[in-house]
Amino acid sequence: MNGFIGRRELLSTAKARLADPQLRLLSLTGAGGTGKTRLAMRLANSARRAYPDGVWWVDLASIVDSSSVGGAIVGALPIDDVSVREAGDVLIRVLAGRALLLVLDNCEHLIQAIAPLVVRLLHGCPELRIVATSRAPLRCEGEHLLDVPPLSVPADPEHAVASEYEAMRLFEARAGAARADFTITTENAAYVARLTKMLDGIPLAIELAAPLVRVMSLPDIVSLLSTFRFRTSMKEAGALAHHRTLWDSFEWSYQLCSRDEQLLWTRLAVFAGSFTADAAVAVASDHALDADRVPMILGGLVSKNIVTADTDSVPTRYAMLSTVREYGQARLSSGEKHEPVSPPDRLVRETGDESAAYRRLRAHFLRRADHCGRHWYGPDETRYLWEAGQDLPNYRAVLDRCATATTLEEAEDGARIAIALATLRLWFFGGSLGEGLRALLRADEALVRTNASDPLRLTVLTKAGWIALCLGDQACAEDLLERCRVLAARVTHGHETEVALAGLTFFTGAADLFVRGDPAALGLFAKARDDLAAADDPGAVPLAEMFHALAAAFMAPEADALAITERHLADTRAHGAPWAVTWAQWARAVTELRHGSPQAAVAMFRSALRAQWDMGDRWGSTWCVESLAWCAAARHHFEEAALLLGAAQKMQHTLGVAISRLRPWAQARAACVDQARTALHEDYQVTEGYGMEMDVDTVVDLALGQPSAPQADAPPPPRAVKPPLSEKQQAVAGLIAEGKTDKQIAAALFLSPRTVQSHVSAILRRLGFNSRTEVAKWVVERAEPGLQRVTPTVERRPIGGR
Repeated sequence: MNGFIGRRELLSTAKARLADPQLRLLSLTGAGGTGKTRLAMRLANSARRAYPDGVWWVDLASIVDSSSVGGAIVGALPIDDVSVREAGDVLIRVLAGRALLLVLDNCEHLIQAIAPLVVRLLHGCPELRIVATSRAPLRCEGEHLLDVPPLSVPADPEHAVASEYEAMRLFEARAGAARADFTITTENAAYVARLTKMLDGIPLAIELAAPLVRVMSLPDIVSLLSTFRFRTSMKEAGALAHHRTLWDSFEWSYQLCSRDEQLLWTRLAVFAGSFTADAAVAVASDHALDADRVPMILGGLVSKNIVTADTDSVPTRYAMLSTVREYGQARLSSGEKHEPVSPPDRLVRETGDESAAYRRLRAHFLRRADHCGRHWYGPDETRYLWEAGQDLPNYRAVLDRCATATTLEEAEDGARIAIALATLRLWFFGGSLGEGLRALLRADEALVRTNASDPLRLTVLTKAGWIALCLGDQACAEDLLERCRVLAARVTHGHETEVALAGLTFFTGAADLFVRGDPAALGLFAKARDDLAAADDPGAVPLAEMFHALAAAFMAPEADALAITERHLADTRAHGAPWAVTWAQWARAVTELRHGSPQAAVAMFRSALRAQWDMGDRWGSTWCVESLAWCAAARHHFEEAALLLGAAQKMQHTLGVAISRLRPWAQARAACVDQARTALHEDYQVTEGYGMEMDVDTVVDLALGQPSAPQADAPPPPRAVKPPLSEKQQAVAGLIAEGKTDKQIAAALFLSPRTVQSHVSAILRRLGFNSRTEVAKWVVERAEPGLQRVTPTVERRPIGGR
């Protein structure tokens, strides 16, 4: 499905409309399969130079719950907010001063949620433009419509000239890709014309028909489709006819599939996002579909254009277009029958096979989340996080479904998935802390509704309370702690109770540390660690040990603090868990700052910051920048301390967290501010203000002691500079020079696609370039010896050629 056939006039019209300064919302509308998405991609690619802050693509096809629309948009943009703030407020705050183009693809099933959000964004962000694709108009203020009709087809098939009709040119291109010797000739032109006319010029229908040339002659294809259309007797007027035609294309494609391919098609439709072959086997196979044959059958669906394969990913990830998935879901809902099904104007009742498919989907992601949550502490930590981020649309869909559960089994499975993802810390990386908190609280509501056991509810609420503490939301955390104590008073004995009570001990210790600054936290974390180990919860034990080390760093006597933090650092290094190592370094650095050498603390904080920044942990990076301000004050570098204090305050605001509310951090910050203010007098406020205005990449350079950072004793006004790149940015630049996509770079470096996008944006900004081509040229010309060359093993978002 490569290339862009026809549409020149329509694309020119769309470009002209988008260039109109009075037009800020352009909706590309039309029936399913007419090519709205492809047109939007081409339009956005051609327009990207007009938007200094980029062109950003948001695919909403996988969003099931309308309340998740705002979060999906935030997640697709390079926004580091992890808070519980309403998504619309976050978007307006971040985008208010930016000139960018936002493309919202596949809006039709979410119009009631999207329309008011779009109006808010356009009012609050004067430089923002939005392109939406939808089968129906958004019908909101300021919307301009551009209909995307089917491709042109000949009125008289017997005398058609292929070059004059877009539909015929598309068929030739796709058939030629399926069979190398295929071309339209004077002998077969009439058949191609008749076929494309029967398909109403709908691009997706043509995409499905073209590969048949490998196994059938053109007269046979035309005869097959004619017979099918006569048998299923349709034809309505206008857009409904086009949708009916597309649906019929799915019908005859379905009939041409083997029984196993039909079964796999419908069962794969339960995935909300992309999936691996292993996931397909787990979700689709049963007594009626042998697991060993699923990969081969999946390949058949790829060859028929029913499923797409992203071979840049390792392992390969598969997906369905939203309309193809919609058809599969309708088939699944109506049962495995061989008569045609109608376009899904409404939900058909569930059948046994549909229930079983969703049950297998839920079971697969429960197993996957549980495995990652239990075994993350080791060398595979980053890979587990990356893979879970790839599956986030599927996790979200499963959690949404479980949140509305009416059965105990489904509610409990949803709760356990949410618990496992919290233990994995996915919400710190792939989603947001606010999203994780909401998922856990919704899971608890489902447990209450289905009369679930108290121990499971207790574990859910302790995880939610921990996240609330990390957000600095003390009121929410205190409320959750009280609810946990009520549940704990009535739980019975058993393994699940042991895990839940150990979790409550951890949560209580975290509250003592963060809210009250109570040294009792030390003993509670040690008890939680031991209890979790005894209850065989290996994923939670390292977190308890980490917080034990953090508490020791702030509160324990010197000898104990040194022993505890050194032991924890050695353990994380022995396990080779990259994220855990950074926090062990952080705790060890705090101990050095309090009891040893501030200079040694700086080296440890910088090591942690460099790793966290590169892996996309903006939350941890903020803590490191703040901590390096404390080190600067301890070394009497008061201008640097003031700069970093201002920068850390801005970073907290950007993230939507308030770590300065956490008791030990608040005390350390207050002492640092007092020292810097006393030394700088009236200059403190000015210097802190410079820090708050600094670009975050420059802040990180300053914190890391990079020579490109501004001198702390004479903060300059903002100016254009071309500093050297950080180590990770060098690696990204090197891969750009090799022609790799964001998806390939993400896989090669085990970063999230959004983190790669942030690195690319920073590289362009810091080098003063406008394109990846300029970056590649710069890399080649400089041929820096430190530039990493990594052969990627394998994601995307900004569409400007990335």
